[in-house]
This record gives sequence, structure tokens and C-alpha cells, in this order.
Amino acid sequence: MSNTPKELVVNWHITEACNYKCDYCFAKWDGNSKEILHSQFKVEALFEQIENIRHLLNKKSQMIYFDKLRLNLVGGETFLYGRQLEDIVNLSKKYGFKLSAITNGSLFNVENIELIAKNFSSIGISVDSLNEQTNLAIGRASKKGVFNPSEVLTAINHVKKYSPNIEIKINTVVNKFNVSEDLSNFIAQIKPKKWKIFKLLPVYSNKLVILDQEFSQFLQRHSNFESIISAENNDDMTESYLMIDPLGRFFQNGLADGYNYSAPLWETSAEMALQQINFESKKFINRYKRII
Repeated sequence: MSNTPKELVVNWHITEACNYKCDYCFAKWDGNSKEILHSQFKVEALFEQIENIRHLLNKKSQMIYFDKLRLNLVGGETFLYGRQLEDIVNLSKKYGFKLSAITNGSLFNVENIELIAKNFSSIGISVDSLNEQTNLAIGRASKKGVFNPSEVLTAINHVKKYSPNIEIKINTVVNKFNVSEDLSNFIAQIKPKKWKIFKLLPVYSNKLVILDQEFSQFLQRHSNFESIISAENNDDMTESYLMIDPLGRFFQNGLADGYNYSAPLWETSAEMALQQINFESKKFINRYKRII
């Protein structure tokens, strides 16, 4: 493994709240406390520890060197809480973190499109299906309507207009409902920098699980986009992400056992919290090399 500088990505799920009810959503955590994005004190304490993570991992490994950190904001739905999100953006600037975000694409408006264009290095949109009935079956719908790929395409074009160099990413979870679908035309229109395709992770739901062969067939159907596809099966996703839940705790996939948690980072050190979960820097690096 080379010691060429790498970017460390820390995924903070800022809220469990979402306007969609996707059947297989893994963004559900144990804990009854109030989410920390509503506490400026706790968020600042969290950021102080996030800043230390890169240095701690660099000390631990002689082979991998992280020269910068990107904070990836995830949900739930990332853009549900506009004021709190603006506070997080401002604090990220203070600490010098690069910013990215994942969204279901349903809440784009003039204000957050401008916020994204001015402050985020990349924006990822979750797109599992282009079919209305499939999206309804998955749960990708709210009181205001079903996921609309045309509206997402329009919003992304607006983002690109304000920020031509922003990286656009698409995330797709392959499951029983969409395993036979072809998303090629949509991907060709969006022209994303990366398309991350995940095999359904059965943390909370097994009923939509697919076979490895079915996952491979989905990838093969979209092989024209192999230069931008990063495909991850269940093993690839285990212990290869640095993830923080809405209560400020590291968490890792335990697959059959649900999640494993650390103590909250706003009340303990990053050094102590990292000892309480399993994270493999080498697996993290390999994820960014994984192309079909």
C-alpha cells in the first residue's frame, strides 16, 4: 500500500428524519436522545473530535497517509433542516473541512441549490428507480409525491450552472424491486462523476435481498458506465466506512447483529471512540479503487 496522500471521508448522518419511507433504509439507530444537530454546543464538540480523526489514523498506519478530510453529510434526508444545515456549513469552513452531501433529491429549491453550489465539493443523489410504481413500492415517496427523476435532472443542471466543477454522484441500492431495471438513459443525461451501486445491505430488512448473481447481472447491464461505477457488496461495506450517527456516535455494520456503537464523540475523545469500533483504512482505500 502506497503512502500517497489520500482524502479521508467521515460520513455524518445528521438526522434520522426523512420525508421518504424506503423499506430497506439502514438509517435507523438505537437511542432516544435528541439529535445533536439541534445543539450548537454538541456539534462544535463533535467537530473538534472529527478534526483529530485524520491525525490519529495517520499515527496508526505507516502505509496510508490522509492529508485532508471531507465531511459527508447524510440522513435521513440531509436537507430537511435548513437553518441547522447552514450552521454546519459555516462550522465546516471554520475547521477547513471539505463538504459533500447525499440527498434523496426531493427537496431541492433555490436556497439549497445555491448553498450546495457555493459550499459543497460534491453532491450525491439516491436514485434507485425511474419507475413510479417501483418507487412507490420501495417507499421513495412523500405526501408531496413520488420521486421524480425529471425534477432531479433539472435541479442538477441548476447546480452545475452555478458551480461547473462540482462533482455529481449517483447512489443506487439494488434490491428485489429494481434488480431488473435499466437506468442507462438517466445516467447518460446526468453525466455523474461516479455511480455507486450497492447490493442491498440486510441490516434491518431481509425481504428485498438479492443474490450475488442478480447483483452481477445488474452491473453487467450497465457495463457501458464501468468507468464511473463503484460497486459494493455487503463485505465491501463492512468496517470500511467511518460513520457517525445523529447522536454523535461512531457506528459500524454488524450485519446480523445490527450496529455496533462507540461513545458519543461530543463527550469522549476521537481516540477512545475509534478503539470502540472496527475501521480498516485499507478497506476504505480499496473502496475508492473498486470498479466493475
